[in-house]
This record gives sequence, C-alpha cells and structure tokens, in this order.
Amino acid sequence: MAEEEILNLPFRYFFNNAAFGIALADQEGVILTANPAFARLVGEHPQDISGRNFLRFISTEKKGDVRDILVGLVDSPFQKFHAEFPLIHKNGQIRLVLLAGTTIPDTTGKPRNIMLSVAEIPTGMISQDNQMRAAVAEEYSELQYRKVLDSVPYPVLFVNDQQRITWINKHAELSFGYVMLELLGRPLAVLFPELSWEPDAVKDDREFTSPVSEKPPYAVYAMHKNGVRHPVMLDFMNIDNANRRDWVINVQILSETNAREDASSYISWYDPVTRLYNRVLFQERLGHAITRAEREEKKLGVLVLDIDRFKQLNDSYGYEAGNQSLKEIGDRIISCMRKSDTIARLGSDQFAILLEGVDQAERISTVVQKLIDGFSNPFSVQNEDVYLTASIGLSVYPVDGLDVENLMKNAESAMLLSKKEGGNGFHFYTREMSARAKERMQIDRELHHALNREEFVLHYQPMLDASGKKTIALEALLRWNHPDKGLIPPLTFIPLLEELGLIVQVGNWILRTACRHIKSLQGNGYGQLRLAVNVSARQISQHDFSDNLKKILQETGLDPKALELEITESVLIQNADKSEKILESVAELGVSIALDDFGTGYSSLAYLKRFPIHTLKIDRNFVKGLPDKRDDVAITDAILALARSLGIKVVAEGVETEEQHAFLRNHHCHQMQGFLFARPMPSEELDRWLVANRSGRTPHVHLPRHKP
Repeated sequence: MAEEEILNLPFRYFFNNAAFGIALADQEGVILTANPAFARLVGEHPQDISGRNFLRFISTEKKGDVRDILVGLVDSPFQKFHAEFPLIHKNGQIRLVLLAGTTIPDTTGKPRNIMLSVAEIPTGMISQDNQMRAAVAEEYSELQYRKVLDSVPYPVLFVNDQQRITWINKHAELSFGYVMLELLGRPLAVLFPELSWEPDAVKDDREFTSPVSEKPPYAVYAMHKNGVRHPVMLDFMNIDNANRRDWVINVQILSETNAREDASSYISWYDPVTRLYNRVLFQERLGHAITRAEREEKKLGVLVLDIDRFKQLNDSYGYEAGNQSLKEIGDRIISCMRKSDTIARLGSDQFAILLEGVDQAERISTVVQKLIDGFSNPFSVQNEDVYLTASIGLSVYPVDGLDVENLMKNAESAMLLSKKEGGNGFHFYTREMSARAKERMQIDRELHHALNREEFVLHYQPMLDASGKKTIALEALLRWNHPDKGLIPPLTFIPLLEELGLIVQVGNWILRTACRHIKSLQGNGYGQLRLAVNVSARQISQHDFSDNLKKILQETGLDPKALELEITESVLIQNADKSEKILESVAELGVSIALDDFGTGYSSLAYLKRFPIHTLKIDRNFVKGLPDKRDDVAITDAILALARSLGIKVVAEGVETEEQHAFLRNHHCHQMQGFLFARPMPSEELDRWLVANRSGRTPHVHLPRHKP
C-alpha cells in the first residue's frame, strides 16, 4: 500500500493538522513520512525524518522494548498498543511521551504499514498515579486506532461474540447507508442477512488470528439501508482482548459483473471443504518462500500428510461425515503450527505444511511429534469416537531440492515410504536425516519420562581455596543415567530440555534434591556447608520463581544463607526490568547470586551495578590460556581487579595445570575448580572424598547449571 494511498485526502488533512505526532513506518520501523507535530517533538524537519528508523528517536535503554512491540504489531494484524516511552529531541533532551501504534492493513487484512502516534505527557500528568495515566492512555490509544481505521478505503466493522455490531468506520457508513449510531448493538444480520457464521463454534482463536489459517472470505450479499443488495466478500480477524473476544470484519464490495469472477478466483485458490489453501496456492507460496530462503541463506521444510485408512471412514460413515472430519483435521493441524507456517489441503485426504525459518533440519522432528500427538485424541464422527493417524513425509530446502517441483515430489515420496511401514509415522526424504530425526524424537520421548523414572542424577566436583589445599565448595552437575545408553553427556540433552519446556520442572528437581542432600551432609559434620544452584533463564523468569524457591528451602530445611544461585548473562539481558525484580526478591530471602561465564557474552559493568551479584566466575576458556596467552592473562587480571574493587568474590573454572593454579593464586583468585584437583563424582563417592579430604574447614557445596 503506497504512502499516497494511505494518506488520502480526508486523512491527509487530519495528518497534517493533528496536535500530536504521527509517523507512518514500514514493517521494519523505517519512517515513510511524519507530520509536523512529530517533527516538532524530535526537533527535525519532516523531510529529514523520512528514511530514518523510528528507533532512532527512542532512548537506548528502551529501544529493545519498542523493537519487540513493532515486531508484535506486524505478527498480529489489528493488534494495537499504548505505552510510555522516553523520546529523544535533536538537542539531546528526553521527553516522556505516550506512544500508540497499530498496523494499517491492505484489502486482505494483512498488515502493510505501521501507524505510530506520539503525544507528550504534560508535566502535571507525570505525577499522577499509574492507574489514572493508564486510563488516559487507553482512551487515547483507542481514539487514534479508530481514526486510522476511518482512513482505510474499504468498510471495516467490529462485532462481539453475540454477533452484534460494536463499531463501523466511515467507509462502512458510506457503503451501507447507515450512520454508526443506527447500527451499534444491532445484529450483524441487519447488514448480512444470509451470513451463516457461528463464533461460539470456533474452538480456537487461531481460526481467525493465524496467518496459516487465513480463512477465505465469506461470499454473501450485503443489504443497504435502501434495500438494495450488493455482493461482498467478508474476511474475519480475531482481536485479543482480556475479558472478551471481538472480531474485525473487512468487507470487499464486489460489482455484480465481477462477482462470478471473484467466486471463480476463490475456488481456484482455496479448498472449499476445509477453507485452507489448495495445492495451487500452496505451491505459489512455496515458490516465494524458496526465493526468500535462498536470499537469506536459510532452510525451509515441506511436510506432506496423508491420513491413514481415510477411505474406510468414508465407506463406513459417508462422504458428508468424511468432509466434516477433514475440517476437523485441518483445525488440528492449525493448532499444532506456528502463525508463520502455511497449511493447505492438496486433495482427497492429503495435506501440506510449509515451515520457513528452519535453522536445523532435525528440529522439524519436533513439529512432526506435535502433529502426531495432535492425532492422539479421537475424532467425533456421528457421535462416535474414531481414531485417525497420519503418514508424514518431509523434504528440506536446499538439501532435498531447489525448486517447488522437487521439494513436493520428494516430500510425497517420503510420505509413501512412511505409509509402506504401516503409517502413523514419518520419514525424511534423505535417509541419514530421517535416522537423525527419529533418534531425536526417541530422545524427546525418553526425556519426558526420565524424571518420573528417576534417571537424572547429580555429580559433584570440588572447589578449593587459592592454596589448593582446603575444600571450599562443591559444584554439582546434572547427568542422565539412561537405562540402555548409560550416562549421556549434558550437552546432548540439556538444550532439548530447554526446547521441550522441561527445564523448569527438571531445574526444580535439581534444586530440591541438592538442598536435601546438602542439608543431610550438614547433619553429618559439615554444619556450615553451602550450596549454589545454577538456574536457567526460563526457570528464573517464572512469575512464581521466588515463592517456589522459598517453598523448597522450607521443605528441605536449608538456611537461605547457605544457598547461592548461579545465573548466566542471558538472564540479565532478557527483560532486564523483570530480572532485576526477581533477583532482588531472591537476595531479600538471604540467597546470594553468582554470575557464571563472566566475559564470554554481553558482559557489562552496568550489570554489576544494577543487579545484586555476589560472585563472578571466570570462564574456563580464559583459564585455559593461562599463563602463556597474553590476551587471556589481560582479561583474567582485569576481572580480578574489577571484582576486588567491588568487593565481589571470584571463582576460576577449568583449572587443569599447576601453572594455571600458580598464576591464579598469585593474582589473588578466591576459589578454583578443575581436573587438577578432582573430577566430578557421584554422591556416594563424594561422601568418601569429603571424609578423606576434611581439613578442619567445612566445604561449600555448589550446584551450578548443567555442565559437562
């Protein structure tokens, strides 16, 4: 949609004369045009603003938040937002503004551009309470959102769950002959008497919100106030609201002469039974996706699904029941996929899925498992439970083909191979890739049961003082004792725990088990034994993390002052404000916090000032080069000097030689660990080791994140 098309004459007058700032941007946030009010807020000439990214005018600490919001607007059509942000003037002055935004859709409802409005918050309002300011912000955001919709060149309606009209734009008033007040609260049937649409029958918001399920428009007649009927196409989009479900309806007015052509076009592109894309449109979208993947040097996956023994269902219950089952199959597939995926019915009982942005081909197996699990529940056919399964074939660009024809052909060949093996399974076109993916799926399944089967165990590695003679700490490492494969390296399964969403559950088990074990050791002569637990970013981001931590400490009887949590810098980077609150609540319990792998990520001195950090851990990659590599020496010296000045303890990981030990000791490193002193050991061996190495000072037990 061109800038001139958006800024039509009525809206351009509003745009140029508005008292608040308005900027029209593309999907990347690059400003296409801005009005004079916006230019005044940032101290620039309107012509100089065009071509610059909107983030340029947001203060550094909030750029990430605004960037996430812009991405969210593009991903969720008709979504809107309002929030307070600091805006930077050309002279460096920062002004607190209310920023509101929404997408401007094209005629199909897809987001094309972003409209951003900016209003400076008066000084007097800044002191008002948050609730009052939020109410004003909501009202302002809603007003600007509807002004934008008033400017689009086609009718737009809002309806609620009861199919009653809650708002229409100016173009709808012109098209149907009503003013908005005449239609508010009235049934949708006033405008579309022949429309058969059941919002209550929608099982999932994805039916209207997910681009993969872009439901084709409903072809009906609209009734003008004067009684004249006009053919139209209606496209429904769901709006996420906290307390209700509303819909936006985009209306395409058809001429009588073009109505048949539009209907024919609809039939050419969409499957009439499931209302998904058909083979023609799927292949066209696949072609565009291949072009993008080639340009961005990324992979993409093509999945072909064939429903096993579907002919028997048709023969037993009839074609009408079969068509109803196909609709439900389509809905189940949609529920398993991302919003960015494309789904189609190729014909008969065969479906296809396009997966873009695939980083590792083997990860497609996770999607396949979700699809297989999606068929685990029965389908209701004439009030009877019928179980269906699917045979799935997969091809990957560019490994299995460089064009539409070969990718489709190879995915179908892989599907037939799966069908020959009895169905209810999958195959990659490439044999080696299929084997790796099946192994990955097997590990996924086994990981889901490993915790209940008590297959996870903890190993401990001692940590010593600078002299290397006194045991100060123990680091406990997670191991998976597989019943057939033995001990599996952590790097093999820890990332999978993260990906499968099991890391929180397993992390809580680690915390509870270690606290209980350390408490037991305290009762056996190690009264001041301390424990440090490494937690993942996902685990610590849970809203109830602090409460759960407090509960575990109470259950195990471990003193909070005997516990240290070890985190990585990713915890601090992901939503810094939220992380700060969580870590402060942890510190208030009396639990200390260690920053692991310091210097390897996005290390920032601001972290040490902002967050309650008590310990720094020098990564083994720096220790490995000591004392010969000049860069490693310089980095290690800098970390030690910084920690001393801030009163922070330092622990060096991966000490393996006497030379490394001597260097760290001479440079006043507090604690060390590594193979030079001891390797990781199971709890039974640990108990014997502690007895043999007792030196009159109680060891400090350390449970980190999961390291090899």
